[in-house]
Amino acid sequence: MKKKEKKYIKLVKQIISCLKRLRVRKYSSRFSKKTFNNWVHIVLLALRQRMDKSYREFCDIIDVCTEILKLIGINKAPHFTTLQKAAKRLRANFLEKVMSGFILFSMAIYVRTSIDATGLQPTRASAHYTTVLKRNKKSRSKIKNYIKLSTYVDLDKQIIISQKIRRSPAHDNKDFKPVVRKGKRILDKAKKKIKSLDADKAYDAEENHELVVEELNAEDRIRLKNKDKPIHRTKGRYRKKAKRRIKRLRANYRSKNETVFSVIKRTSGSTVRSVKVSMQNKEVLFKEIVYNAERTIKIFIEFLKEVYRAQKTKDLNNIK
Repeated sequence: MKKKEKKYIKLVKQIISCLKRLRVRKYSSRFSKKTFNNWVHIVLLALRQRMDKSYREFCDIIDVCTEILKLIGINKAPHFTTLQKAAKRLRANFLEKVMSGFILFSMAIYVRTSIDATGLQPTRASAHYTTVLKRNKKSRSKIKNYIKLSTYVDLDKQIIISQKIRRSPAHDNKDFKPVVRKGKRILDKAKKKIKSLDADKAYDAEENHELVVEELNAEDRIRLKNKDKPIHRTKGRYRKKAKRRIKRLRANYRSKNETVFSVIKRTSGSTVRSVKVSMQNKEVLFKEIVYNAERTIKIFIEFLKEVYRAQKTKDLNNIK
């Protein structure tokens, strides 16, 4: 009987296969020390987010995991400062490219998409401690604004296509155009077409409806504010068109976007350990890389199960 692979081994293999497909260089320069390469740093930093541990704790744990070390091609775990410096050195744009690269594993040509936003805590302070601080006017300034994450998601496969990180408070509508246009460029490179776009009432603006219809050539499924208001009193040509077909929008596909946020927070944690803004953004990106990697593993397993069921039914029909 074949031994079942452990989840962390599957995760490491999936991240490595994504790096291979994106043709990421192992070394940044020919003068690199070559003790540890870029692939090792990315895999270990992603695993750290999955385990939700500090740099010191993670390096102590990974030093014992000989199977993982053997898989990534090193004899011993790096010092925790090595990972810290590697995280500083890696650019956010590069990590975003790795995160969006998992869409290449999807075989679907037409993609049903959605955009939504959620909040992540920039501190590990307890809720009781923050409520006590809020009572005092002088100590209120110590409370940090939460990290706002806007994501553009493939609803059928539940894979993150593009994202935008900012500090709150900020309206959701600000990030609609940059996130959706970035996602369209990624899908165009992957030779995929956008079927529809779902969004909640926060994104209800005439320019957003126009972008979905004219630029994306997709079905506009953005929810409308004041849907009971008559059409002749509704402003905007594209908003009027959306209101005419609002009765046909029965299925609520947008709820799958909330599922993506729920899985990220449950598996990798809803808090960020870093203090600097740039490092906080990178931590959030590694959370998304881990989520996309685990999601593509599940998609592949489901695909194999479907193939097995189809073959089994075919064999049964042949016997009959």
